[in-house]
Amino acid sequence: MAEHDYLSAVAGELKDDDRHRLSPRNGNWDDNYVAIFAMENQSYDFVLSDSKITWTSMGLGGSAKADRKSKKKKKKKFGGMQEDKNMGLLLLKDVYAVKIKRNRKAGQQEGDGVCMGIALFTYERKDANKLREKTVVLEHPSEEVCRKWATRIEQIISGYGQRPKRIKLFLQPHAGNKKIRSIFKEKVVPLFILAKVNVTFAEISKDGFVKQEMAPMDLKDYDCIVAMGGDGTVNKVVNGLLSKTQKEEGLDVKPGFTPAKATLPVGIIPVGTTNHIAHSVHGVDDLVTAMLHIILGHTTPLDVCSLYQKEKFYKWAFNCQYGFGGNILSFTERYHILGQKRVDAAFLKALTKSKLRPYECDIQYIPSPSAAISHPKDRVQCRTGCAVCMGATPGSRQSSVYTDSLQEYDPLAVSGTSSTIIDLSKESPWRTTKGIYLNVAVMALPGLCEYAPQGISKYTHLADGCMDLIMVRNVERKEFLRYLKRNGNSKNQLDFPFVECYRVKDVQFRPRLHTTWKHNDHDFEINEIQRASVNSRLTSISERSLEVIDDLSLNSDDDFDDDDATLHSDSDKPNSETASLGESNSNDPQEPNKNIQNVRQVSSAPASTYRTTLLEREVERRRKKQRDKEDKARAKEENRIKSIWNIDNELCEDLDLDFRVHAHLLQVYGEGVSPDTEPEENKLGCIPHF
Repeated sequence: MAEHDYLSAVAGELKDDDRHRLSPRNGNWDDNYVAIFAMENQSYDFVLSDSKITWTSMGLGGSAKADRKSKKKKKKKFGGMQEDKNMGLLLLKDVYAVKIKRNRKAGQQEGDGVCMGIALFTYERKDANKLREKTVVLEHPSEEVCRKWATRIEQIISGYGQRPKRIKLFLQPHAGNKKIRSIFKEKVVPLFILAKVNVTFAEISKDGFVKQEMAPMDLKDYDCIVAMGGDGTVNKVVNGLLSKTQKEEGLDVKPGFTPAKATLPVGIIPVGTTNHIAHSVHGVDDLVTAMLHIILGHTTPLDVCSLYQKEKFYKWAFNCQYGFGGNILSFTERYHILGQKRVDAAFLKALTKSKLRPYECDIQYIPSPSAAISHPKDRVQCRTGCAVCMGATPGSRQSSVYTDSLQEYDPLAVSGTSSTIIDLSKESPWRTTKGIYLNVAVMALPGLCEYAPQGISKYTHLADGCMDLIMVRNVERKEFLRYLKRNGNSKNQLDFPFVECYRVKDVQFRPRLHTTWKHNDHDFEINEIQRASVNSRLTSISERSLEVIDDLSLNSDDDFDDDDATLHSDSDKPNSETASLGESNSNDPQEPNKNIQNVRQVSSAPASTYRTTLLEREVERRRKKQRDKEDKARAKEENRIKSIWNIDNELCEDLDLDFRVHAHLLQVYGEGVSPDTEPEENKLGCIPHF
């Protein structure tokens, strides 16, 4: 008997007792959604409720080979589906699309062809964290039954409000292997179209593009923001979203403020070279897994750090490293021409004797309130449904600025007593550590990656409202290599005696950059020479002005004596001559300004120019050469005593930074690392070369 004829024959054999047996104990059930479907050449009685689809075997149909296969079939589980040889269960919250399957001939359009059944699109787990698409086909010849079931399933799954339907996606075309456009077109777009998700995307073309794009954007037009790229792209998107949220809430971003939570969740599609953030949130660095978490609406909270530079807000971030971690990123960008091998080359370069250098730092921190019961060495890893993260609330942290409370000195109050002048009524919460370190890390996430499958900081939690401060002191290179190798296996890299770690909520970092006496300060010499030349020029001008004034005073005295003598000798002359003389003096307007014109002529007289000799020019050339040589040596020495910050795999040259963590500030699509995750190890193939 043909398959369709067989299905038609058994379609009416379901009795009332069987219907009662198939009705689910939990959830609503309707007689209209009970039917017989075939799956993998086996017939099952299917029941559709508001939350799940259940089925039991009828023991009919199929070949003898299929029967033998079904007997050997073990119970398996993928996504929300559980199945064995006799019965199965599929949760509708794990179904993201449904279609009517048709047998179409060449040239037929979408929706044409013979109905073959219903296709349900869900997912299966390849391992504890990696997800893959899974299509479950329920075969039935009746198009009316299939359409009724497909419509009802579509209504149910579209009612899940946590699933995004309108997405704003930011694409970094230069991330990873730089084939992002083809990956987006061939893998990302078809899956979003299948799930009926509207995507508006924009390519990141320059620094600051995300903030410029988000400035006029109305966040109410979208259900989530997605970053497709590496850690740098995620950092830009998170900074743009949080900055816009604070602006819309009217908050001034400054030290000590309490930020507003992001209004939209963030999705991460990892396609970069290093994907610490996505790997920590998803448990795996996989594109399809990340997309399925976004489509199905699986979210988890994250802590975010705010960074300040000289009491001014700098940026939002997750993981930061200074020293060895910053040097690796610097060399990675230098060796970009090597492609995927540039990270290994950067490791090799950073571990050489000339580049593996310690750095002197002053670090202040405030321990976490839960430091007494929680520590980076407590061997409690963050997993899905982590009790530590669920117990942390956004309001559990103090948002005020901590300062020392000093009592003002009152002479009358302390006169004749032995009490102290200054009374610390409250102990300062700040703790200080100073030393020479090879690497300093401030971690808000575990930092899972290819070179550290279990995390750079294995026991850091995603949303406990704390950061882990990890400092590796200056040790021999072989000891530091042992520390690095433990990042790739299950041993705790924090157990070494030269590693300091604290669970904190505030950190202040200040590098020590000692000035050297080996080089002359030519800037000071040049300023002194310029100051001396200016003083000499002013002195010469003042001397010339005094000479002009003296000459004018002498000339005026001589004129006065001559006029006086003339008046005395001519006193007996007629008054008309005296009157005419007075009129002529009073009527000449240029006469009073003669002295002023003389002063201007003297002061504006061109000064004599001095031409340098050949010997002086040669001396100046040699001095300049010596200055350039000393400046180059000084810059080289300064580079040896300072490193650079690696902030979410982006370089930062500002060294004096302050960190503050904010609990549950962001919602990200993902479920964290599964509790069933088997420990992975990475032998760090680049290290054995040493």
